[in-house]
Amino acid sequence: LERLPPEIFRMLQSSDPSVTITLDLFTVSLLLACLLFGFALVLTKRKYAFLKRAYPTFDLKKLLVLSAGTACFLRIMSFVGVIAMDIANVRAHYSLNPANPEGSGGGQHQQQHQPIDRDQNFYDASMTVLFDLPNTIIISSYLLLTLVWAECSLLSRFHTESSQQWRKRWLVLYTVFNSALYATQVILYILIFVGGGMSKSVEIYRDVVNVAMAGINLSAVFLVFLLYLYLSVSFSGFPFRSQSSKESLQKISHVMA
Repeated sequence: LERLPPEIFRMLQSSDPSVTITLDLFTVSLLLACLLFGFALVLTKRKYAFLKRAYPTFDLKKLLVLSAGTACFLRIMSFVGVIAMDIANVRAHYSLNPANPEGSGGGQHQQQHQPIDRDQNFYDASMTVLFDLPNTIIISSYLLLTLVWAECSLLSRFHTESSQQWRKRWLVLYTVFNSALYATQVILYILIFVGGGMSKSVEIYRDVVNVAMAGINLSAVFLVFLLYLYLSVSFSGFPFRSQSSKESLQKISHVMA
């Protein structure tokens, strides 16, 4: 009991059996976000059921809906984990630079290189991972949306190219990009948990994760932009199969924009 924080020790010594949980604005915002993602998850489930009835074979559209539903589920679980850790946090406030437990102002240099308490170290790393965890599958889902648009672009026009060959190429490139994406994510998370023993290390690995995710986001958008230009220019001279095909392509193009 001597190792418990003063707040928890006083609560255990209190004769009042009731427990009061205080929710701050941050926690309430995450709860509302969980409700919104839950609503989106229900919509993706209904959409997948509709596609399964209409098209028995598994295609890119179903894979896109499954990817979007998985992203919603992971985001809900990550927010629930953040809420649980925020409520149970013994320090009451998350900080990448925890205060000097000695209470001495040893200067910024000593604070940056002082060892972090093991529980605080795990808390810092876990909060970083929970906030960042679903980002890669969101990028993957955006690339899947691009492949669905590219497939619709090919199928909506008369042309002499083989749609099956194009689809195989796209799927191979998508698999390679996803493998590199998730491998990078796993390596960064391992570095966060293994190498975050100092205050300065936590900041460095957190910055590396942010820069890496930002770079991957920009790379994905740039690749999508190049594919959009290539298909738009290469197949612009081919006529549309029908007016409905043209309208369907315009709809998904608006979603892409």
